[in-house]
Amino acid sequence: MRIAKVGRKWVIEGEGNGWIFNKTFPTKWKAEVAVEVFQEGGRVSNYWKRAREKAPPKKTPWRAIKKLKKACVEIERLSPTCEEIEEYAENAVYGTVTSARSEDYFGSRLHNTWGVKEGGRVHIDIGCCGHHLMLDKYSAEGFIQFIKNKRKATTSPNS
Repeated sequence: MRIAKVGRKWVIEGEGNGWIFNKTFPTKWKAEVAVEVFQEGGRVSNYWKRAREKAPPKKTPWRAIKKLKKACVEIERLSPTCEEIEEYAENAVYGTVTSARSEDYFGSRLHNTWGVKEGGRVHIDIGCCGHHLMLDKYSAEGFIQFIKNKRKATTSPNS
């Protein structure tokens, strides 16, 4: 019994009967797990259980982390007020704002839920006035621009 790549899939070649010879596997490590389970006398359901337990770690979203670290520093430098956070939250896109557990201000921090939660992502958490902003790599720059534009508008001589 040996593992071989056929096209874009992995198969088990060899003599014999059994579920393992009728399946294809998307990755080599899954084929290896299948061989282990089959040699122990396990069934397909045992293979699936072991494959879920042995799943490799998810890739780390380095580009998003790098971009958001810069944005987090910029947000900390700007030190947004509760009023700015509240105003941004009232017009934020779906998925960027949720309700917070308290009215207290909490500063920006990088939060990585990628591969931890279903639908998780790398984002910056910041909140106040009952709003919890989750600024991802797309919305963080918009939040920074919102604060800069708001402050520019309030300090301009034409106001």
